[in-house]
Amino acid sequence: MQQESLSKQLDLSSLLHDVSSSFRATSLVLNQIIDGAYGHSLEEIRPFLKGLQEMNERGLGLVDRRTPFLEPNLTTLVQFDMLDILQKQYFQYKVIAQYHSLNLHYETQVTYKHGTQVQGDSISIDRMLCNLLTNAIKYTIEGDIFLRLLNQEDDLVIEIEDIGCGIPAEQLSNIFIPFWRSSQNISDKPGIGMGLYIAWIVAYAHGLSMRVDSVTKQGTKFTIIFPYKGDGIYGVDGRMCLK
Repeated sequence: MQQESLSKQLDLSSLLHDVSSSFRATSLVLNQIIDGAYGHSLEEIRPFLKGLQEMNERGLGLVDRRTPFLEPNLTTLVQFDMLDILQKQYFQYKVIAQYHSLNLHYETQVTYKHGTQVQGDSISIDRMLCNLLTNAIKYTIEGDIFLRLLNQEDDLVIEIEDIGCGIPAEQLSNIFIPFWRSSQNISDKPGIGMGLYIAWIVAYAHGLSMRVDSVTKQGTKFTIIFPYKGDGIYGVDGRMCLK
């Protein structure tokens, strides 16, 4: 009973965290549009309005969900193109990065050995990536952030790399713990310590590998590996969703 209560608390905290982040980003971009940062005619601001619509739909989609995000099942599984998801995220987060005087770069390959089709809970995968990008922007004072989709042998790999403050080696084992925050970040960075937990648990639930490499004052790179399973599609297969 106690474990079930804790699980529900974590689900609710995760939901509130991501809904709040989504609408906070929407508000930021909307204020920039009002200030004329992207032009004044409808044609100039139309792409940004479309991005706002997608951010709003993301928040509403989280609220409307009927299943826990930790457990992909047959009702939430869809097949999607990872290139499409990353392209949308790049467009949305490029604007947020620019607001913080940062440069977000999107790097892809010309071809992929087994394509870029993924089967999984697309809303949860989107949440995983949003939290990692938000984290990279939050902890980078100036410079560049990189979003990459690569092949490593047969596997499909996403990298999110920043040149921010980095994570001390002795703290790396703590960063995926819910509600944990580094003492050096509590005073000047908003947050409740849920973003990386959400990213990790989504990866775990989808059978993905997540690796973090970080050097203090040089930056951090998160690597998400979608293992190739021999059927031309990455991500979750039916054997993981028999609940």
